[in-house]
Amino acid sequence: MRIDLSDPLPLSAEAVFHLIRDDMPSLVPYMEGADSITVTSRVETEDQVTLVNRWIGSMDAVPAAVQKFASRELISWDDHATWTTSTKSCRWRLEPLKQIGIFSCSGTTTVTAVGEDTATLSMAIDLDIYPDKVPGVPKFLARRIRPQIEKFISGHLTKSMRNLALSIRAYAAANPS
Repeated sequence: MRIDLSDPLPLSAEAVFHLIRDDMPSLVPYMEGADSITVTSRVETEDQVTLVNRWIGSMDAVPAAVQKFASRELISWDDHATWTTSTKSCRWRLEPLKQIGIFSCSGTTTVTAVGEDTATLSMAIDLDIYPDKVPGVPKFLARRIRPQIEKFISGHLTKSMRNLALSIRAYAAANPS
């Protein structure tokens, strides 16, 4: 499944780029569905920063129909990202904390200047979901609840990505320069 998102932001492209590359954890208080984001690895070269951010999802976001089979590990992931400064872009892939192959997700993020103090955050996301791999779910039941699991996982990931733009707006409002 391909998901394309694009959101205008009330900050310069430079400010947005540095905020999401260098200070993502500061956005958590403004983000729904995420309990924490922790930088677990960071390597800098001349034009690139390669890092891993660990996203811990909120169990409050899990719908009742899926809660019986869900765990914090199922809604948390490591975000492996390579940011390129010259293009203000990133190639990334998400790796679920619970390595059961329930989904694969990768994509690109680009920050584009629109004006001196405005930018656009664009994401192109490739998402594949394999709900039959959820532990504890019998195969016959997986077929029946597949639509709910697919909707939840794609919705949770899409909401997390969309919440990035919303959290940047809230952060900008709370921290005027």
